[in-house]
Amino acid sequence: MKLDLHIHTCLSPCADLRMGPRAILERARAVGLDLIGVVDHNCARNASAFAALPHPAPARIYGVEVTTVEELHVLALFGSERTAIEFGNSVYQRLVPVPTHALEEAIQPVVNEHEEVLELLGQWLGAPTDWPLSDLCQAIHNVDGLCIPSHVDRPAHGLLSQLGSVPDLPFDALEVTPKYNLQRDPVKLRGRWALIFSSDAHSPEEIGRWWTELPCDAVMPIARLRDALRELASAQARDPFAGRPVRGMRDEA
Repeated sequence: MKLDLHIHTCLSPCADLRMGPRAILERARAVGLDLIGVVDHNCARNASAFAALPHPAPARIYGVEVTTVEELHVLALFGSERTAIEFGNSVYQRLVPVPTHALEEAIQPVVNEHEEVLELLGQWLGAPTDWPLSDLCQAIHNVDGLCIPSHVDRPAHGLLSQLGSVPDLPFDALEVTPKYNLQRDPVKLRGRWALIFSSDAHSPEEIGRWWTELPCDAVMPIARLRDALRELASAQARDPFAGRPVRGMRDEA
């Protein structure tokens, strides 16, 4: 199974306005993805538009990329769009208030399945919340979600840049960038958690530029995906390139 669990919609203030539900699904099909994670910064209001569309491949899960009080980015992923939206609403309520009228680029449209604009959100989704990382991880698991810190080795908004290390918390995986050296594993992540690769796509052309391969079915409950990530962690302890696409290895060589 080829999955990309980090794809933003047009609701994210930093995303291309072309990132509507139909455009994302068409591009994901074109690049051969089996499962995608539809996320936005600190909100999940566009999940309904994806859920309303027919369900040929790719399968989809829904979530939020939460900005913690430490200014870390963390993926909270759920099997149900309703759970994602409810969780996203609780995240939105904990945002540090920054009105979008102070930021020209922050349009933030909530759309329907026809990509018609229903609403423009008034609070800037790029702001941090008041949610500490440890409390956030517990809150995600309380509603049967996956907790996956984003791009942990990136110079901004990653665990290593913000905290200097990866805390021993019950993460379901860690998202690393293709620049992370899996073989040398400089900060000893491999084997402790599954290390996944995602596109972090903000435009259609970026969808599927990085992905992770798992030996399981695309249509599964979230608990099965959690088990598959545990299996990936064990496989990576033996083989540093387990789950990593060959193309990614070559592109960043």
